[in-house]
Amino acid sequence: MGDSRTDTVVPRLRILLLEDSDIDAELLQSHLDKARLAYDIDRAVDQKSFLAGIEARPDIVLADYSLPDFDGLSALEIARKQIPDTPFIFVSGVVGEEFATNALKRGAVDYVMKRNLTRLAAAVSRAVAETHERSERRLAEAALHTSEIGIRMAMTAAQLGSWRYEPRSRRLTWDARCKTLYGLRPDAEVDFDIFLRHCHADDRERMKAALDAATDPAGDGEVDQEHRTVGLDGRVRWVAVRGQAIFVNGVCTELIGVLRDITDQKRAEEEMRRANKVLEARVAQRTRERDRIWLLSKDLLAVGTFDGRLRTVNPAWTEMLGHDPKALLASSFFDLLHPDDLERGSEVIRSLQEGRVSQRFECRVKRADGGYRWISWTAVPEAGTVYAIGRDVTEEKTNTEEVASANRQLRSEIAERERVEATLRQMQRLEAVGQLTSGVAHDFNNLLTVILGNVGFVEKELKGLGIEGKTLTRLSHMRTAAQRGAKLTAQLLAFSRRQRLEPKPIDLNETVAGMRELLQSTMGGSIRIDTELKPGLWQALVDPTQIELIILNLAINARDAMEVGGSLTVETANVTLTQSPKRPEEPGPGDYVTLSVSDTGIGMTEEVLARAVEPFFTTKEVGKGSGLGLAQVYGFAKQSGGGIRIDTHVGEGTSVSVYLPRAAEQAATEEVDAGGTAIAIAEGHQKILLVDDDSAVRDVTSATLQEMGYTVVEAGSGGAALDAIDSDPDIDLLLLDYAMPGMNGGEVARQVRSKRPSLSILFVTGYADLEALTDIGEDRIVQKPFRDDELAAKVRQAIGRPWAKLDGTVAR
Repeated sequence: MGDSRTDTVVPRLRILLLEDSDIDAELLQSHLDKARLAYDIDRAVDQKSFLAGIEARPDIVLADYSLPDFDGLSALEIARKQIPDTPFIFVSGVVGEEFATNALKRGAVDYVMKRNLTRLAAAVSRAVAETHERSERRLAEAALHTSEIGIRMAMTAAQLGSWRYEPRSRRLTWDARCKTLYGLRPDAEVDFDIFLRHCHADDRERMKAALDAATDPAGDGEVDQEHRTVGLDGRVRWVAVRGQAIFVNGVCTELIGVLRDITDQKRAEEEMRRANKVLEARVAQRTRERDRIWLLSKDLLAVGTFDGRLRTVNPAWTEMLGHDPKALLASSFFDLLHPDDLERGSEVIRSLQEGRVSQRFECRVKRADGGYRWISWTAVPEAGTVYAIGRDVTEEKTNTEEVASANRQLRSEIAERERVEATLRQMQRLEAVGQLTSGVAHDFNNLLTVILGNVGFVEKELKGLGIEGKTLTRLSHMRTAAQRGAKLTAQLLAFSRRQRLEPKPIDLNETVAGMRELLQSTMGGSIRIDTELKPGLWQALVDPTQIELIILNLAINARDAMEVGGSLTVETANVTLTQSPKRPEEPGPGDYVTLSVSDTGIGMTEEVLARAVEPFFTTKEVGKGSGLGLAQVYGFAKQSGGGIRIDTHVGEGTSVSVYLPRAAEQAATEEVDAGGTAIAIAEGHQKILLVDDDSAVRDVTSATLQEMGYTVVEAGSGGAALDAIDSDPDIDLLLLDYAMPGMNGGEVARQVRSKRPSLSILFVTGYADLEALTDIGEDRIVQKPFRDDELAAKVRQAIGRPWAKLDGTVAR
């Protein structure tokens, strides 16, 4: 329950009223109102509500002595425990001195009878005032105690001692700290004479005079002195004395103050004085050294302003640049700069003026004779002044430029070396691929020889049995597939430059003109074909049977690059190259006849161009290209003594130029066969020694020869062939594979020559070492896989004829 009143005169009170009677509570409040007290009442009627009111921390408690379920004494007991400083007044109708006395003994501050409520307001005001006074007194005592503790702690922390001197009685009081500072025990008795006796003899009179002056009413009453003390142990200490006199009726009654040990401070001051003397001596020495450096330095030293005016320069300006110091101090630093360095110098000075700590820069400074020297400057600002030092770097700049030029040359040489190394790596890679493909081609040719030979035998047997229909058709498909495989193998050999070429001087203009109709039918009607054939074209030294295939391959590649039609251009030209090739597929210096095929197709990216001549690399879909077209062109051009060059732009088209070697002006006359007229030998009864390490190839070749009517003796190695030659003098022809393990065909032929010089020899090979077969005529070589009619013709031609030896002479 709460109630607030107006007309506040005294501080507003918070009253807790324990009263179960509403009438009595109202009566009590009315008497408080008459006294014009400002208050709020929280009313409690039982123990529970009383405990809740106690929690609110009231300023005073008014309680009835007796309640139905609770009594005032119990309430007093609770209040004394929980709010012991809050006054408790009984307001009760119970009459009797015994009750009042008991209440006061228990801790109540007053006992007011309900029948005499006129004294209630006064009792409340007096109780609150007394409580407030006690609270203020406790706070003051606590503050004083805290202050004393703080002073003691401060004096302890500052290592201060306190003292008191009474001039009239000459009584002196020291604390333990003071006694320690004077070298005395804490329990020692002291007086003014003992104090003087422990003062240093040189400071004793001065201290006595200072204390007398402080106690003189005409003075300021203060003591502020420093003096030395001498302890019983003879130790000297410095102490600082501070004190204030207290006067009563113009007479000094006491002088109180503190002492502080300043021995360490005095020692530090003495050390500082000694250090200052040493420092002053060193500064003087450094000044002399600086002056010597300023005079003797070979570097330019200068002090100037931000506007470029030179205030001080050292003699090096005259020695290095030839300037008169007086003339320099009357001029601006900017007047000495090279015109090309003036802007840079101005920027440096501005940055220093704007607060940059230091600046480093190089510029050219004019000599007195009009020349310039390169100077490297370091400049720092300080208080509106610029301090600078400059070092002559003219020779270094000259050397740096020479080194830079050498570095540029070195970088150029390194770049060229890297380009050559990259080209070499590409050539080595292509060479490795070529060796691999040539070996693969050899094995393919052996396999295809077996396949085509057996397909032929099966076809003959089926036809002999009168079988027609799907079986023969399937065999025909097998033959066609094997022949396509033979064509791919030939392209592999072309890339690896292992195919056998018969170069002759030809006119490329005639070749291109003769192929125009074939190219048009191959390209279709959506592609326009143009030819630009150079008049006076040199003759090219190439194999005429291969050049047409090369032109056709390039045209087909161009057609496939033009998805929706376009233009195909075939050009010829004479070209003389003088520079080394930039890519491995390009030709070296020399005279060439070029054949160029250009299209308006999609072009090549750099990645595609880098791999364009690799075998089996293609950008076409699976099944739409073998990736051997450009590889075959590259192999043919390189084996012929030339190369290729590809110019391409993505989205614009590609031009492939084939460089073919220029033929000599006079074509060499064909050599006449030194062997004369072939000896006619009856066909069909001769004996042939067949040598091949592959049993399947040997079997199909033997069967083919036997069908032709020849007698065949087989050997699976070079050694077995030599044994057969020794044991059978009736052998008319040696038909041997060239590439065999152990002893190859060339080695077998040389040993046979020593045994039977007149024996005819015919080579069968799927891969030939061209250097070894250079001197063997085309009529002495049968390429695998061979056709039956081709083999028959070569055998019939070779039997009974002398054979060209591997060294070029002729045997009969």
